[in-house]
Amino acid sequence: MLSELGALVRRFLDGDRSVADRLAEVGFIERGEPLTRSYILYKALKSGINVSSYLRRLEWREFEEFIRYVFSEFGYNVVANIRLECDRGAEFDIVAWSRDVAFVVEAKKWRAGGGRWEEIARIHLQKVTMCLHKLLAFSPSVVPLVVTSTDTSFISRGVPVVPAWKIGNFLASFDHFKDQITILR
Repeated sequence: MLSELGALVRRFLDGDRSVADRLAEVGFIERGEPLTRSYILYKALKSGINVSSYLRRLEWREFEEFIRYVFSEFGYNVVANIRLECDRGAEFDIVAWSRDVAFVVEAKKWRAGGGRWEEIARIHLQKVTMCLHKLLAFSPSVVPLVVTSTDTSFISRGVPVVPAWKIGNFLASFDHFKDQITILR
């Protein structure tokens, strides 16, 4: 069944919108659910389909939308493209928060990051720290997070760098990483 769903998802991503009816017939989507590439990939991830290669087909806005769907699935409130006036202006791709923690996401849809991931994590941490007093309005704890379309997965200066298809795993095991992650208060 997963191979059939994978083939249908691939066809949808390639522009064949006629497979939407088949996706509904097999119970993959409900009538009335969004028929966007990001939503279909989110549903594929929930169904156990490996979506890592499919994410590369998304445009950057779709990639960010995919990330928002995953955070929403885990019960987080989510906003996108927040501009804050701190010492200087700062923009954050996604803020996902609960009553306990706010994840401030830098989304990077790149083919590769090479040695730049540590620089991205460092700059993101600086930006989050600079705007912390405003970000604390979301939740009493703030965690800077870099989400990537690559296979890269590590923690740099306390900032997790996580592949988009592993966000759910990261959130589910967040308590196990707390001693390694920068949590700002």
